[in-house]
Amino acid sequence: MQEHGTRWSHENIQSVGRKEEGRFKITHHRISNELVAEAREYGCSVIAFEDLTDIRKRTGASWGYKWAFNRLCECVEYKAAEYGIDVEQVEPENTSRRSSHCGFTHPDNREDGEFGCLKCGYENHADYNAAKNIGLRYLRWNQTGDGGGAPAGVRLNSGTLNANGKYEPPAEDSARAGVHAESQRL
Repeated sequence: MQEHGTRWSHENIQSVGRKEEGRFKITHHRISNELVAEAREYGCSVIAFEDLTDIRKRTGASWGYKWAFNRLCECVEYKAAEYGIDVEQVEPENTSRRSSHCGFTHPDNREDGEFGCLKCGYENHADYNAAKNIGLRYLRWNQTGDGGGAPAGVRLNSGTLNANGKYEPPAEDSARAGVHAESQRL
């Protein structure tokens, strides 16, 4: 359509762009509502994200638009603020390559959507493992030496993770849900 250069083709391209933007907006609001609702349900005081501010520089990408991550984070921030929930961003380095189970970091630990630690054998969905590492990084970064103010643990879809990396499953196995749920212990 761009090759034709007509007014009709230009207007159609703009129309498609507006529809796509509208879909992104709806998706961001739906996801941010779900994140805030889950944080409220489990009494969380903070929602932690990876800080992907300079992702374009690190990856060499030249995207000409505001990346979706920033928009989602902003959406969660203003909705979470209504309930007194903070939104924090932590350094993303190696969160997807580090084992949330033993701490071993290696590029070969992650292959596409799967995570498998070469040292301890821990296996899970790669994004779920990275989310655990983001939560652990926030907890460790936020701890104080005097024992004041540090959060007790990170709420996951399938249990709680404390600052020492100890995982506590939910009371019932039936609470485990979805592809990102913690794998059953052997």
